[in-house]
Amino acid sequence: MKLKLFFYLLVYLLTSNVVTAQETGLKIKEFIQNVKTSGTWYLSHQTNITSNTNQFLLKRGYITFKSKLSSKLDIRYTQDITLDKEGSDAGNIEIRMKYLYLKLKPFDEGLLKNTFAEIGLVHRPYVDFEQKINTYRAKDKMFIEKAGIVNTADFGIQIEGLLGAKLSKEQQAKVGEHHAGTYGSFSVGLYNGGGYHAIEYNKNKTIEGRISVRPLPENITGLQFTYSGVYGKGNTNTNTDFLMSLFAVSYESPFFVLFSQYFFGKGDYKGMYIDDAGFPASAEGYSIFAECKIPKTSFALFGRYDRVNSNQQLDYFSSGYFGGLSYRFLKSKVFVYYGKDLYTHEEKELFEIVLELTF
Repeated sequence: MKLKLFFYLLVYLLTSNVVTAQETGLKIKEFIQNVKTSGTWYLSHQTNITSNTNQFLLKRGYITFKSKLSSKLDIRYTQDITLDKEGSDAGNIEIRMKYLYLKLKPFDEGLLKNTFAEIGLVHRPYVDFEQKINTYRAKDKMFIEKAGIVNTADFGIQIEGLLGAKLSKEQQAKVGEHHAGTYGSFSVGLYNGGGYHAIEYNKNKTIEGRISVRPLPENITGLQFTYSGVYGKGNTNTNTDFLMSLFAVSYESPFFVLFSQYFFGKGDYKGMYIDDAGFPASAEGYSIFAECKIPKTSFALFGRYDRVNSNQQLDYFSSGYFGGLSYRFLKSKVFVYYGKDLYTHEEKELFEIVLELTF
């Protein structure tokens, strides 16, 4: 009798485990099938005319995994692959996190239908917006990040949304699908402040926001006016002030793209913009980017000019320009450019061929 009971119990445990394993397997399979993978690589051959050197480079490599957990919850995981240029590991390829967040979309209808929140290692509002219009990040950082004022991603929480309904598919085909609100878009967040590759050195949190207005959505769809502001402290234990205001005008069309901007303020997100007395240094600057797409071809001419003025005591980027020719294919492009950057104590003159692979 005892042997029978033991046998029945063993059969029950085995079959229940099989069912559980099957259910778990189905859930894992469903999750894997729901994961979308994408990536972007920046490969180049760079000639440094100033130092008379040249090299093949992996400038950047991004691998992204996205999964839809429910109608209201998404997750994103993005690895940032780059070349280590500092310390004893200089020359090695290093991998770090760029984005790792939970995306909440709580509203199905109403004014907040196209509003969502990111929690974790998230976007910061302004640079992400600019990169969707100036698509030559493979050449270099966007102006305000290159100047060392703000970063692209950080630990915190961000709320983003559209002003009005989404543009029609025909309009998005002309001006792009990103931040495609009929009357514009907005983004605001609370962050540690040091960026995605730094730990927190103080108790302060940084507020950054952006609002972009599309004044003539029907007649001049691609025209937008943008304001972005930052309030916080530099990421040091000295808690230097960090304040920034930025104004931008952008225009997108199938044949021409323009992005111009001007900023002013004091300090920066790292806490490195300080004057001789150790107080946050004032800074101002402007940048103009343009791209002209040659009709009936996949070629385009592009260029940018940057200028920064500051009483900062350390070495910093002061001005630069570049111009070149690009060719688009599939979702990718290849381009060649010549450019020169001026720093307080350094000059860089470059000629580079860049392959941007997107999949």
